[in-house]
Amino acid sequence: MNPELECKATSGRSNLLYAYEWLTPIRFVLILAAFVAAFFPDILWGGRSLYFKDFGAYTYPNAFFQRESFWHGEIPLWNPLNNCGIPYLAQWNTSALYPLSLIYLILPLTWGLNVFLLVHLVLAGLGMYLLASRWTKNRLAAAVAGVAFAFNGMTLNCLEWTSNLGALAWMPWVILAAEQAWTRGGRNIILAALVGTMQMLAGAPEVIALSWLVVAALGIDSMIIHQGQRGRIFGRLSLTALIVALLSAAQLLPFWDLLQHSDRTSTFGASIWTIPTWGWANLFVPLFHQYQDTSGVYFQPNQDWTSSYFLGAGILTLAGAALALAGSRRVWMLWGFALFGFIVAMGDEGIIYHGLTKYVPILGFMRYPIKFFFLTVFAIPLLAAFAIATLGNGETAASKRNVRWTLSISVLSIAVIAGILWHVFAHPFPNEHPWILLRNGAFRVLFLVLMVGAILVLGRIQNVRRQMITGLLPLVLVWLDVVTHVPRQNPTIKSSAFEPGLLTNYFKSPLRNGDARALRNGPSYDFFFHHELADPYKDYVGRRGVLFGDCNIMDGIPTPDGLYSLYLPDQQELFSQFILSPTNAFPSGFADFLSASVQSDPGNLFGWQNRPSALPFYTFGPRPIFLKSSEIPTALVQTNFDPRQIVYLPQESKKYVNASGQVHGTIHLRDIAAERWDFDTEAGAAALLVLSQAYYHPWRAYVDGKPTEILPANFAFQAVEVPAGRHRVRFIYQDRFFQVGGWITLVTLTSCIAFLLPRRERG
Repeated sequence: MNPELECKATSGRSNLLYAYEWLTPIRFVLILAAFVAAFFPDILWGGRSLYFKDFGAYTYPNAFFQRESFWHGEIPLWNPLNNCGIPYLAQWNTSALYPLSLIYLILPLTWGLNVFLLVHLVLAGLGMYLLASRWTKNRLAAAVAGVAFAFNGMTLNCLEWTSNLGALAWMPWVILAAEQAWTRGGRNIILAALVGTMQMLAGAPEVIALSWLVVAALGIDSMIIHQGQRGRIFGRLSLTALIVALLSAAQLLPFWDLLQHSDRTSTFGASIWTIPTWGWANLFVPLFHQYQDTSGVYFQPNQDWTSSYFLGAGILTLAGAALALAGSRRVWMLWGFALFGFIVAMGDEGIIYHGLTKYVPILGFMRYPIKFFFLTVFAIPLLAAFAIATLGNGETAASKRNVRWTLSISVLSIAVIAGILWHVFAHPFPNEHPWILLRNGAFRVLFLVLMVGAILVLGRIQNVRRQMITGLLPLVLVWLDVVTHVPRQNPTIKSSAFEPGLLTNYFKSPLRNGDARALRNGPSYDFFFHHELADPYKDYVGRRGVLFGDCNIMDGIPTPDGLYSLYLPDQQELFSQFILSPTNAFPSGFADFLSASVQSDPGNLFGWQNRPSALPFYTFGPRPIFLKSSEIPTALVQTNFDPRQIVYLPQESKKYVNASGQVHGTIHLRDIAAERWDFDTEAGAAALLVLSQAYYHPWRAYVDGKPTEILPANFAFQAVEVPAGRHRVRFIYQDRFFQVGGWITLVTLTSCIAFLLPRRERG
């Protein structure tokens, strides 16, 4: 038997457990949906949309790209509009294969993407409700945990991303299903694998890894308790994980391939955007040492990944009481998860992080230590549920002791809040307003007192009808505590700001894939990275106007820049020389090669200058010059580099090249798509066809249907040699890892469905 809180009926217990049998999963979903609708009415019915930070710069543009691919019947493997071309599906956090993405692929995008995110808040709360209900056998406790998991600072911050919120929403489902799998086996293994696959396809490798860390820890604990079933538990859990991997192969194999060829290392983002040493105070007084940006959202200094990680003062207090009230093995494990997540989220200041990344280097691939706090977000609501279940366990001999412990910890929490507020008045932070913090802390005390008081009083109400009515009070208090802890974390703007083609009048001639790119300079990037305009609508439209992040996608404008988790290192190395440049004073030859037909106007933050000398994406017949790979970047930035006449190739590619000089020939672009180029060429001698498209190994080239070698040209781009005469040349993106993974996924899914189908009994 699992070490869960047992709530068995006895003759002396109160009616609290039975009174909340009415709080069924369906009724809880309706309550949670009402909370979501009450907090986001402008999104659901007011014609407004989220836009803040990565939602507008990354999530929406990439959802737009995915939707365009979907309605054109294409699988979005390659994005040709950013970074001179970049793998798309392989990024993983684009959620390209996530089934629930159909919500925004089918519905009108601006509304559908917002609905997708809000649906996942409900999904997160329901999953936590079901898990807590199984562990505590108390539906009120489970409902409180569900609301707390769906509504906290970290979860609400994740409304910026489809991947992080999607993976977080599935986290309790994965743990619940995995436990069912190793306990019962059979079809439960397949069901757990399907749930795990949903989380895998949502994205966010960090959240997924933490989910399976919890699963592994709970599985090991179960094996320790049930020593006679160790082999069975281990086998079932291993089989579940294997099936998840096989079902997710279409996503995982391209991702691992890109990861190996990307700029990401085990030290990427190390100890950046961490919780400061005083960050624990924000769990009690959310605005402590925070600064308010132009949009009205509060942030910690040097912590821009999340605007809050507040969990609720009452929830945190009840979680603290759980150790004294229900100090089971599972409660101790949950507190271990909570503390581990918080301490590691502090980065190097938390001591543990440095040792972890040193001895477990793969953890360094997790971008930003703050993401370890997801463990705390998962554990604290469950701990509060255990405390509530124990307090409602009846009028037993331990009841008075439980009440005393709860009141004592509540007084301690209030004292901590008072101490923080005293510190604010005695030693205010720069630009900190003590009276605002006093009000912020006072409301936290109010909700804490009401929350704990409601839980204690509910156990004494004997009238079932009154219990049913007043039982909603803790849920409302949890919700109110979080939605009032800071000014709105998720500001909105009119949906018209996302209208495609908004930049048509910005440029005299259209910028299309294959013809021209727009090159943004350093100052415009830096301004919008560090500042916001006072008017949020103008701010976002301004970001679109300077093509910030991936905003160019909505207008179909190619750029050498983009906002992604994984980049092709050679292209990123070259482009960073220009995006970090304080001026537009970079060599015109390389800008011509990049097809930069417009560039940022250094005298006008929102202006663009035309560059009539820019080449299209392709060049035919330049003379090859062979250099060491390390020497090519320097050669490209020289003023004498003319991409019409020369192309730089690495010395090791000399054996593939017969062309020796510049060749005058003709080239005609017959057709172009996101993952295909078709050319007709004619020349009197062997000539090089050069594409200013990022070099990545899944690209294949064919001359008259016969495969030919793609050479890395100008350090980070593509070239093929075309023999003399007339020829048809095709470049096509063929991701073998996706193809193999797709077949593995299809075969595994078919097998799982066949296993789940009812079998006919033989007569």
